[in-house]
Amino acid sequence: MSTESERQARRVQRYYRWLDGLSFYRERRAAGEAVHPVHRALADPDGGPPSPLVIHRLMLEGVALPDAPRVLDAGCGYGATMLDLAPKLGGDWTGLTLSPEQAARGNAAIAEAGLSDRVRVVVRSYDVPPDGPFDLIYGIESLIHSADPAATLAGLARQLAPGGHVLVVDDMPEAALPPEPAGRLAEFKRFWRCPVAPERAGWIAALQASGLELVAEQDLNPLLQVRGMPAVAPRLAELRRKAWLPHLLGLGVRAEAEIGGLLLETLQTEGWVRYRLLVARRAPSPP
Repeated sequence: MSTESERQARRVQRYYRWLDGLSFYRERRAAGEAVHPVHRALADPDGGPPSPLVIHRLMLEGVALPDAPRVLDAGCGYGATMLDLAPKLGGDWTGLTLSPEQAARGNAAIAEAGLSDRVRVVVRSYDVPPDGPFDLIYGIESLIHSADPAATLAGLARQLAPGGHVLVVDDMPEAALPPEPAGRLAEFKRFWRCPVAPERAGWIAALQASGLELVAEQDLNPLLQVRGMPAVAPRLAELRRKAWLPHLLGLGVRAEAEIGGLLLETLQTEGWVRYRLLVARRAPSPP
């Protein structure tokens, strides 16, 4: 792992240590929800309620897996995706997080579900993935934190089994943004610790350079539950007023995270950032 990747890993680790204490997660833990998916609630195309679990079904549509797949979650958060999918798909699941707090909570929930023999959360960078081969590797809103997404994908692809799939679900800016939305995008990237945030074409090029073929993609923006600037402006102004002193003291991570999220909502509503799913595959072994 390069020096810049190591520095970025430390930034992201500190970021998630702060976010673990957000009231959002405290409230859900108090209500008995051990872990919560750290990704977007999407409208259900099949008519169900909006849920963070919808993406789990959408991202696996058309993806052929063996009966007992070996799966790597590259940036698993609290492990909620593995807790949802492992009982349905079987196999062996490893999730990677930079946060010891996330790993501890995730592994406790995995143990409570009786899945510790085949599901685990490991404190490790996805830039140094464990040895494969894996039949499925996915990153849901995690690979955007990479300091070098092309190198990250190349490292993950090396651990992919023949015929295996890599799934990238993330926020992808459109090309050549005008100055005003470009400014909002830059602030979002800074506050969410996303140094690169590639466009769609950049992710596809990185997948192809890793020896993978793009086999499917989906623009998920129509399913997002997002608001435009008129709706979020009052909260943005309030956060900016309150955040300046904590920021000066190095304590403003939670406010920055919320500001970044609100800015991202406005960019998604206006179409400057698209929430996309990319599905790539390594060629199967010759018969």
